[in-house]
Amino acid sequence: MSVTAHMRRNSSPHVHSNAIVRVNTPPRKISQPARLRTNNNESSEDEGENGGTTRRIGEINQLSSSHLISSCSSCSSFNHSEEGVGGGGGGGVPSSSLSSPPSLLLLPSLTPSAHLIYEKLMHRCPVMDVIVESFTRDLLNLCHAEACSMFLIDPITRELVAEIPKADGRMAEIRLPSGRGIVGRVASTKTIMNVRDVERNPYFYRQVDELTGFRTRTILCMPLCGAHGEVLGVVSLCNRRGRSHFSRHDQLAASACAVHFETSLSHCLLSGTVAETGRRSHMATEFAAHGSHLLVNPDDIRRLSCAPVPATSHFSPHFNSFHFIPRSIGGGDQYIEASIAIFNELGFINRYRIERKKLAGFVLRVAQGYRNVPYHNWSHAFAVAHFAFLLLRTPAVRVQLDELERLSLVIACLCHDIDHRGTTNSFQKQARTPLAQLYSSEGSVLERHHYQQTINILSEVECDILSNLTGNQHKAVYDHIKDIILATDIAQHMTKVGEMRQMITQGINPSLERHHFMMVCMLMTASDLSDQTKHFKSSKGIAENIYTEFFSQGDLEKQMGASPVEMMDRERACVPRVQIDFIDTVALPVFDMLSSAVPESLPTFHSLLHNRRCWAILEELFKERGVTSNGLDCLSDPQLEEEVLSRMRKSDSRVETERFLSSIDWTPLCPSKLDHL
Repeated sequence: MSVTAHMRRNSSPHVHSNAIVRVNTPPRKISQPARLRTNNNESSEDEGENGGTTRRIGEINQLSSSHLISSCSSCSSFNHSEEGVGGGGGGGVPSSSLSSPPSLLLLPSLTPSAHLIYEKLMHRCPVMDVIVESFTRDLLNLCHAEACSMFLIDPITRELVAEIPKADGRMAEIRLPSGRGIVGRVASTKTIMNVRDVERNPYFYRQVDELTGFRTRTILCMPLCGAHGEVLGVVSLCNRRGRSHFSRHDQLAASACAVHFETSLSHCLLSGTVAETGRRSHMATEFAAHGSHLLVNPDDIRRLSCAPVPATSHFSPHFNSFHFIPRSIGGGDQYIEASIAIFNELGFINRYRIERKKLAGFVLRVAQGYRNVPYHNWSHAFAVAHFAFLLLRTPAVRVQLDELERLSLVIACLCHDIDHRGTTNSFQKQARTPLAQLYSSEGSVLERHHYQQTINILSEVECDILSNLTGNQHKAVYDHIKDIILATDIAQHMTKVGEMRQMITQGINPSLERHHFMMVCMLMTASDLSDQTKHFKSSKGIAENIYTEFFSQGDLEKQMGASPVEMMDRERACVPRVQIDFIDTVALPVFDMLSSAVPESLPTFHSLLHNRRCWAILEELFKERGVTSNGLDCLSDPQLEEEVLSRMRKSDSRVETERFLSSIDWTPLCPSKLDHL
């Protein structure tokens, strides 16, 4: 488990907070906190200014002569430093474990403020980041500190990790080796340290202050431990407001609050385990429905994670060309290896410390998640990811998108149609399928299902390629993936076209968040439609797969007693006309905008215009032969294909393009693009 959080109080009422959450550990047995006898005379030590906490504890002392001071069963000793060097102080008794979480009635010596914190945390325990944020904020106020940091253990490196705001407002990730600094000392010794003057403490780690611009004068640190004595992290309070140092009563209040946090944390871990079980059950049912297995072959993971990652040029010398047909590299195994090569070549493996074993498991798992349908299958996902890879290599996109958006785009491309059933959103709603019942109220039924399947896979420990991201990064990637996958709903895309066109006409501003969103959505849509820009022979073959799916859905609709739309009806659809309408309405505007925003992609715009003319010639041939509907026959006739290409070679590309452009309600953003036809 790795959790980091930081809260800081400035002179203004604003509190800057951040929480990062990873939950990979099983639920722990909850232990009863240890108790320590204290001298009642000490309660008068904090009377006067800022003595509210003392008075509350004093009231509780009238009910009980003992206080809860340890945040766990194994952390029962104080290191109370008068001169900045660790000293002795107080003793503790070991706690006994409970078979169930302690109730408020079992904690009579806690302050009223601590009781309120407990109730709030228990109410919010299903959401880990909310627990951390609530705990740090309340602890900050309870102990009158200027800053509160939570360092928790990285399960891989065993470092103490926190994210702390710098003076400029940006977040800085702090990683401390076990034993480094006061925080590391507390973690290694499992003792509380109350340091009155950090400058005189030999364990004080000044680099944190230098990085953040915050000046630490006094510090109160306590360990967070599990029921079996393992250290989960350290809570650090800095600079007592209103006095020179933290008192024993501040220590008691913070310790009591920590007990509540651990109880809530245990509940949250249990809740996470239940949710994980539910996700796995759902995934098992889904994959069983289309003949796949939930578990990936360990031998495949071992092979892919141990072998050197090949360069993308290994799969073809033309792999990095927009004209390259990605499906030509082979079958599913080649797609998996090439997908890993894409992650490597874009620098994601090193930049985000993606473990090779997890990356192999993730790609294998995603490939398994695709059904054996004619078009929306694993080969389509790889082709889309390949086109996005080409775009991400261009200087324009590297300027317009940040690194997390680029990482999110590749993940979303691989997963954007996972578990597609070969039917449309309208069919899902019409048939009142379980998916429609889950998502129809939100719209984009299939896209929301694809996103949920993506999150399910990323949530599996063996597939969590985002495990080494910070909390903010992790949340940002999830948000980006959702936006990108939802952008593949053409109905949603059409609502953005006007704004996209305006953005490109006026100039893309990388400092505007809305422009980032529009740009990444446009790149995703272009990648999804990239088959339309390949050589006509390949594009026609893909169209055959698309209409095989469409006509199968039309057949199902007829069996249900419904009348399918023309493009879904094999008896009425004229494929060339449907293709031309789609290109004119959807594809041409997309690749026109793309080639304006990313000049390196101009060949895709030209190729699309070429294919549009090929479909128009094919339609002319049908008219000459008196064919009104043709099903899939035209797409599998090699002689007809050769006749189309022969007429193309004899035609004037520029004249033909200008002629069809004059017949539709659309003009390119930059007419000079046509000069190179």
